[in-house]
Amino acid sequence: MPQSNNWVKTLRRAIKESIGSGWTVENDRGNMRLIYGTKTTGRKSINLPYLWEENQMIEALKFIEEGANTYLENNGKILLKTAFKYARNSSSEVKLDWEGAFVRYRKERSDIKENTWNKKHLPVLEGVMFYMNRANHRPQNARALYKKVINEYKHGQYNQLVGWPPDKATIRRHMRLAFNSFLDYCCNYEDFPSYWRPNYGNFKDNNEEKNIAKKKDIGYPLTDAQIGRLVDNFIDQPQAQRWKFAAQLCSVYGLRPEELNHLVLRNNKTELWCIYQKVNSNFKERQLLPLLVRDVDGEPFDWNYNLVQRLAAGEELPKIPLGNGGQNFGEYLRRKSIRKTWLSICAEAEAEGQKCKPYSFRHRYAYVAHTRPMEDGTMRAPKQIADAMGHDLQTHLESYARFMTKDLKKAFDLAEV
Repeated sequence: MPQSNNWVKTLRRAIKESIGSGWTVENDRGNMRLIYGTKTTGRKSINLPYLWEENQMIEALKFIEEGANTYLENNGKILLKTAFKYARNSSSEVKLDWEGAFVRYRKERSDIKENTWNKKHLPVLEGVMFYMNRANHRPQNARALYKKVINEYKHGQYNQLVGWPPDKATIRRHMRLAFNSFLDYCCNYEDFPSYWRPNYGNFKDNNEEKNIAKKKDIGYPLTDAQIGRLVDNFIDQPQAQRWKFAAQLCSVYGLRPEELNHLVLRNNKTELWCIYQKVNSNFKERQLLPLLVRDVDGEPFDWNYNLVQRLAAGEELPKIPLGNGGQNFGEYLRRKSIRKTWLSICAEAEAEGQKCKPYSFRHRYAYVAHTRPMEDGTMRAPKQIADAMGHDLQTHLESYARFMTKDLKKAFDLAEV
């Protein structure tokens, strides 16, 4: 047996020495299963609320001793399941303060923004509270609770699955991370038994990250002509004009939709800066540098030239709730008066096997930065473009490597085919 399973031998030996022969444990799909009896007398078994992990051995042994002693004291006249249920009810399990842990966890994780908390953490933790506040049939360990919360609990009001479709790998990952983080806290700071500690390897779908990568849409860069067409079709109405202004800024400066909430003017209102900082990013602020949107003749559209001045004069942008930039922008483009034009552009992207989103304005900026020469005929360095877009070089290379090989067609015989 591999060295890593020496703890199994130790546990089985301890059970035999403490309780007597005829008792042992087996691995049952990652959980501990207790078995009692022989082939001659017949075997009985029960699932234990512990994962098949070395760090749960000590607590499992104590629980087995208590339940087995209860069973033997009754001369086997009660069900094995009943004996261990009594052992569990007499243990400290009933004293676990799930509600209190939930409240204290939120205070501990004050670094999580309210919108992120409500969207990615709260639905999962509401599921945890739902199952652990039951009078009966509560999950007995982290694995059982995870399966209930992820696969069975109806998240959202009126028992509808709001925002958590289980077939989406990215959503399941968010749920898993939120679940693991809370139970880690409970075990580390609230003294919950070790069988409530999440088991990362077993909870994580082995194909999860692969599925996420496979399903990730290829970012479609809008063409300048498409942007010109879109801008021309916003109706003359205050809200539409605010979103038109937003589309122009995102196009010329390569903005993330969320960054529309974080624009400031500096140097006597002649420079446009973005002070948005993504989580885990070293970029705290950057000056925004334009790449003008041009018509079919290569001339910049007139509206390129006065964007900063319009902001300085107090022209309004749409009011976007913090953290919802991309979602709000997308909803407006899909549902309002500009819908027909936007959907026609989306159809053009889909015909090329790509998907058009609010980030497509930003993708356009990256594409132009890599393919349009500067005035002296030279090309911009990837690091320069990454800095202008507000992310590190590695992130830029991962997202926009397909734009970096200039004149690729000229290196082959495509023209002769």
